Amino acid sequence: MHPSPVIKACPFMLKTLVAGLLAVGTHNVGAQTTTLGTRGSTSQANPAITSNANAVWQDYTRKEDYPRAITLPLQFITTSTGEKLSVRVSVPADFWGKQVPGTFPAILTQTAYRNDVGQLLGTIATADTTLMVGGKDDFMIRRGYITVAVDAYGTGMSSGETKLLGAEEQQAYGEAVKWVTQQPWFNGNLGLAGTSYLGISSLLTAEQQNPAVKAVFAVVPMGDSYRGVVGAGGLLNAKFLSIWLPLTQSLSVGALNDIEKLSNPKYASIIAAADAQHVAAIDSWYLPTVNDGLAGKVGIATDDGDFWAVRSPVDKASSIKVPTFIVGSTNDIFQRDEPLIYEQLKKNVNTKLLILPGSHLQAVTGLIAGANNTASNGAPGGKFLLLQWFDQYLKGKSTGAETLPNVTQFVQGYGTGSTKRYARATDWPHPQAAAQRLYLRGDMSLSAQPPAAGEIGHTIREPKAPVVSIVRNNKTVKASVTINDGSECSSSFVQWTLGIAGLLPQACYSNSAKVEATQGALIYQTEVLASDLYINGPIQADVWMSALSTDAAIAIRVDDVDAAGVATPISTGLMSARYRAVDNSRSRYLNGVMIQPWHPFTAASAQPLSPGQPVLVPVEIFPNAALIRSGHKLRVAISASNQAQGVWPLPQQAAVNGNISTVFNDAQHPSSIVLPVVPTSALN
Repeated sequence: MHPSPVIKACPFMLKTLVAGLLAVGTHNVGAQTTTLGTRGSTSQANPAITSNANAVWQDYTRKEDYPRAITLPLQFITTSTGEKLSVRVSVPADFWGKQVPGTFPAILTQTAYRNDVGQLLGTIATADTTLMVGGKDDFMIRRGYITVAVDAYGTGMSSGETKLLGAEEQQAYGEAVKWVTQQPWFNGNLGLAGTSYLGISSLLTAEQQNPAVKAVFAVVPMGDSYRGVVGAGGLLNAKFLSIWLPLTQSLSVGALNDIEKLSNPKYASIIAAADAQHVAAIDSWYLPTVNDGLAGKVGIATDDGDFWAVRSPVDKASSIKVPTFIVGSTNDIFQRDEPLIYEQLKKNVNTKLLILPGSHLQAVTGLIAGANNTASNGAPGGKFLLLQWFDQYLKGKSTGAETLPNVTQFVQGYGTGSTKRYARATDWPHPQAAAQRLYLRGDMSLSAQPPAAGEIGHTIREPKAPVVSIVRNNKTVKASVTINDGSECSSSFVQWTLGIAGLLPQACYSNSAKVEATQGALIYQTEVLASDLYINGPIQADVWMSALSTDAAIAIRVDDVDAAGVATPISTGLMSARYRAVDNSRSRYLNGVMIQPWHPFTAASAQPLSPGQPVLVPVEIFPNAALIRSGHKLRVAISASNQAQGVWPLPQQAAVNGNISTVFNDAQHPSSIVLPVVPTSALN
């Protein structure tokens, strides 16, 4: 592994990223649908929940109960293991800024991005919806809520050696809840909320089933940490890690802690001790964990053991017994996971799923700003949703939260011009979705007709290897990834930089034509569509391929191509052929056709390729919703890599250097793609 230049973000980009990270009815299943459940089981809908297919969004708000909101002095929670958790409590206040007496419902956020940063961002940006980022949320507090912001175990000013989202941290989640229940200002009703990491911690906390927890509001949360993010397709998502790990670690050491020591001399020794632990974690956890992944170590580079399972809320999401609202987005880092979390929750509790347009950062900032509101044919802004959800389930008000649409999704191509259009449904996947298979033909067409004997195959080439570096730089972690396959100019790059790349838009972020040409991708297209095509749900590609090497990958882009040749991205898939084995019992079927394969990704399931021998590789393409208009074409582009999403562990990288793979398109090896097609009449 050779070092390459370290990524350096400007202060504005860092602040925006932190804001994004901190901020960042009937559930009928179609008659012949098997749903994909947790990482290891199938899910069935709860038939007792009542249909709300005609439910609509309406802004919900009410007048303030109190004139001001204040934050109490910094406090620390002592855990059962003796560690200290930093906590900031914000409460309703009178006109003079004095805390209002009495008891109130509380909303807890637990963050790896510092509760003081959340407070600061709330002051800089807006006083509304800063609950999303772990800050003092004036909008909610003035309406009779207390907010509690905790630095997660091993992060910020909290002590402990972090193993991000690990068992020790999750134990501390429960102890933070216990602390809240013992406070004199608490009335017994606790909500959990937050964005990104804070949404993940909310789900993991709710899974512990403390009876004080009454509701959850989780924005862009992770579900399956391996399949959905870090190990998608059996490769390592180095680009995402090169941003996220340095962010979490650097926010927990150095200047920010020094400022807090000066501001809170009473706790200076506690903060200093925590800072030292966070620096030590570089060598004890951060670097060893990433280097183990790059080295291909079983249990880190694979899904063996419990390392990833512990960090995957979807595994135990069905144990959550309180109403839960899930917000996702179309190009989110957790794009795959958010609908799967909804599926697990809907079996037991009132659950809503809202999918917004854009990346992680774009969805969060849009929700906070209230950009997605009823005036733009979308959902209300975040503050209205939070208030409606928690007023119903923490205050017992009749707000209509239970009758909101079960599923509301942004549908790409549905709107016109800059107008964003959403569609609602009683469930996800869409109850009217049916699997439709299209074949990749030797003449590069995409057709419902199977290929004939003798249709020719086509080759794709492994690109130059990326360069990945992660090192210690004094008290912080520095990481970088140099992409060498052109995918730094693609929607994938926007997705896996959490939307940071999208702050400086390029045409190639919304048009796949450039990256597909750069990669020498195989382009399969339908004829010009005579009528609109509505797809909604997960997609599966079944690719017959061979390679010269014992390892090879298949990277797929699905695009909507207009008359001018602009290829608007719909979704992507990435798959190592080594891990092509499928557990049929855990995969999703739609009218009897597999449409979302479940790969074990274990050492035991690995099947190295025999050079030149054709094999079938089922590729999971992350779910999305799109309306491909008449006059457009549907495109499937296949290449050998998508380094913006995943890179090889070093042993496999050495094996694939110089590899050439062949994609087959003949009657004996009929490569195809399976689409979740929904009648356009279902759009509403």
